[in-house]
Amino acid sequence: MAGPSLRPDLRRWEPEDELPARRLLLIRHGHYDRVDDLGDEVWGLSALGRRQAARTGRRLARLVDHFPGKLEGIYASPWPRAMQTAEIGAHQIGVDRVRVKKYLHETIPLVPAGPNGGSTHPGLPVTTAADRHEVTSQIGRIVGRFFKGGNKPCTYLLFTHGNVIRYLLTESMGLPYETWMRIAIYHASITELRVFPGNGTALISYNETGHLPPEMITA
Repeated sequence: MAGPSLRPDLRRWEPEDELPARRLLLIRHGHYDRVDDLGDEVWGLSALGRRQAARTGRRLARLVDHFPGKLEGIYASPWPRAMQTAEIGAHQIGVDRVRVKKYLHETIPLVPAGPNGGSTHPGLPVTTAADRHEVTSQIGRIVGRFFKGGNKPCTYLLFTHGNVIRYLLTESMGLPYETWMRIAIYHASITELRVFPGNGTALISYNETGHLPPEMITA
C-alpha cells in the first residue's frame, strides 16, 4: 500500500492575483555639468548623463511593457537636467509627450539642530522654519496629486531630483523627512512605490541601478 506522497502540492504555490495598484516610478535625473555659477535652472546633462538617461529609458520601456494597466503619463521637473532625462527616456519608451510640473523641482535639504543648537550635517546649516514649510508644502502637493489608489492598475513616471525622491520615500514609510541624510541615491536610478486602494503605499524597490554598468554609476 502506497504511503503519503512527499511531493509538494504545487497548486499551493500559484501566485495570488495582485491588488490593483498605481505604480509610481521615481527617476532621478542623470549626471549633469555644473557650469560656472549658472544655477539649477540652466545646468543640463553631461555626456555621461545622456548615456545614463538612454539606458534608464530602455529599462523603463521594459518595465512599462511588463506592468499591467496603462501608462498614464510621463512627468518631469522643469529644471533642465530632469527635463532632458525625461525626454531621452520618453523617446526610448516611444512616448512623445512629457508633462512638466513645477512642483517636481529639487527642494531644500532639511537639517535639524543638534543638542548644542548647531547643524547635524557637516556641510549644511540648520533649516529655517520657512524652508521647512516650503518642503512640507511641496511634498504634500506631489502626494496629493499622484499618491491615489484606484480600482485599476496604472503607471506614472516622475522624473525628478534626489531630495524629492528621498522625501517621498520617507513620507510613504512614515519616517521624518530628516531621514534623507541616511539615504543615498544615484543618478538615473529608479525607485518604485505602489499605491493601493485606500491609498496605502508600499516601497517595491529603491535606487535601482542594475541597468547601468558599474563605471556609469554616479552620485
